[in-house]
Amino acid sequence: MRWILACLTLATSLASAQEFEVVSIKPNHSGDNSSHSSSDQGRLAATNNSLRALIQMAYGLPEYQVDGPEWLRTERFDLAAKFPEELPKDRDKYRAGLQAMLQKMLQERFHLVIHRERRTMAVYGLIVDKKGIKFQEVPDTGSHSNSNNNHYEGTGVSMATFATVLARRMDLPVIDMTGLKGAYKMTLDWVPEPRKSADGAAPDSDAPAGPNLREALQDQLGLKLENRKAPVEVLVVDHIEKVPTEN
Repeated sequence: MRWILACLTLATSLASAQEFEVVSIKPNHSGDNSSHSSSDQGRLAATNNSLRALIQMAYGLPEYQVDGPEWLRTERFDLAAKFPEELPKDRDKYRAGLQAMLQKMLQERFHLVIHRERRTMAVYGLIVDKKGIKFQEVPDTGSHSNSNNNHYEGTGVSMATFATVLARRMDLPVIDMTGLKGAYKMTLDWVPEPRKSADGAAPDSDAPAGPNLREALQDQLGLKLENRKAPVEVLVVDHIEKVPTEN
């Protein structure tokens, strides 16, 4: 929770002080469903991104936490932007700075208006297994984490932050219900769920062996995901234009 509040505070301050130095956004009518985006310390490039995807990028939210008109999925754009200065290399500060500039661009160029509300929906509750946790509490001197597709390492991480990490890899929101209030050090390794063959009849025989994410979570950390119902904050799009103002 402390990490989330810190990022929100940083994003708010950046939003009022920082915007793209140069930004070009043009409709993409290619009909292609593929999209791409990349950024470094100085530039952002997004090709054939839906307007909904740009909103999700700007607010750092998964699809299920954005409610807006259906056409947000079909209106696609190419975006190229230059930052006024290099963004920090620190991952959290970089994300906050980029999101602040994207939010300002959407508000100015698409006249985006939003509000937030809480809705009760299906979630995964992150709980402690009956045998207890298998990771250490550490002094709260700051949060550091690193992850890729199959590996996660965190130091000084709260359970709320870890639940957010898990949610990026699940089909439903993940809500911290552990009751653990400290900062923790943890490592987690898993393998992707095996893919079915093209006809859907059998798993991919080349899939690596090992625990999937839910199994690894229980075996390595002593945590579990359970199906629950809980209130989740949703970003609601009240108004947005299909055509942006001119570059």
